Amino acid sequence: MRRPSIRKPSLSRLSILKPSRRPPLRIIAIAVVAIAAIVLLLRACGGDDDREVRRTVERFGQASRDKDYQALCDELLSKKVVEQARSAGQPCEVALQIGLGDVRNPTLKVRSVEIDGDEALARVDSKAVGQRPSQDTVKLVREDGDWRIKDLADEAAAGAKP
Repeated sequence: MRRPSIRKPSLSRLSILKPSRRPPLRIIAIAVVAIAAIVLLLRACGGDDDREVRRTVERFGQASRDKDYQALCDELLSKKVVEQARSAGQPCEVALQIGLGDVRNPTLKVRSVEIDGDEALARVDSKAVGQRPSQDTVKLVREDGDWRIKDLADEAAAGAKP
């Protein structure tokens, strides 16, 4: 006895399984609007700024630890701080080398960040070999889209807004 032949449909003939060559314009427009909304929401929440301020302070700590005075002057300190070092008659790198010369293995741990427009305060725990640990405040300013170190202060002086 012969079985009736059941013909299976070819997968290539099922239109829902075929990849379309181009997504409909409507889907692209919705995706673009959704991405733009997400970006605006993240900026409004300040998540990127908080992360960038923390990253700048951590890089400042690492460059100080590595005695990378070039990175400190070129990438991490504000224009005002660099200019103050120069106005004292020393290139920024030399002034930092003199000022940080005897500081050994400094570390900074960011406790909190407070952002107010283009200025920020980062409260940090600081320590270095042979020095008493302290709680300090790093003041930052946004310059050309990047966060830069503007000033260092002790906790008592940090009570004011940035």
